[in-house]
Amino acid sequence: MTKSEFIDGLRTALTGELPDSEITSNIRFYEDYIKSKSIGTSEEVILAQLGDPRLIAKTIIETYQISHGPLYSGSKHEKAYQDAQTTDGSSYQDYKSKYDNNSNDYGKGFKFNLSTSLTWYQKVILIVIAVILIVLFFIIGGILLQLFFTVGLPLLIVYLGYRLIVNNNRR
Repeated sequence: MTKSEFIDGLRTALTGELPDSEITSNIRFYEDYIKSKSIGTSEEVILAQLGDPRLIAKTIIETYQISHGPLYSGSKHEKAYQDAQTTDGSSYQDYKSKYDNNSNDYGKGFKFNLSTSLTWYQKVILIVIAVILIVLFFIIGGILLQLFFTVGLPLLIVYLGYRLIVNNNRR
């Protein structure tokens, strides 16, 4: 595979899946990468190390979707990678089934839906806790206001009166 074939394959796999600016940025990155590594190594070796451009495109698309959400609904890119080979020689289907059968949800994002993840009594408990916290806030606030008006304000008035007398005696 040549550099132009690699870049064309990458561009084809990304087209329609990402915004044009994102495609251009990724193409530029891989062109610069290949150019920088080709100083002491042949392009064929570098391209072999990189692997299939369709798998690279899939990674780019999935990373973009995780950080920005899906651009389009549908799975055009899924079909484009069905016959792709990973760098260790296994097929995309082997790779996909390995991770689809895995029970973890890494990379799928944190989703918390209050209406479906809690039972009714858990929701009632949350509401009771929220009401208790609000009541405590007002009780503590009331106590602090009462302390201010019974102790703090008279002390403030005495202090200001003292300062007024001291300042008047200095003149």
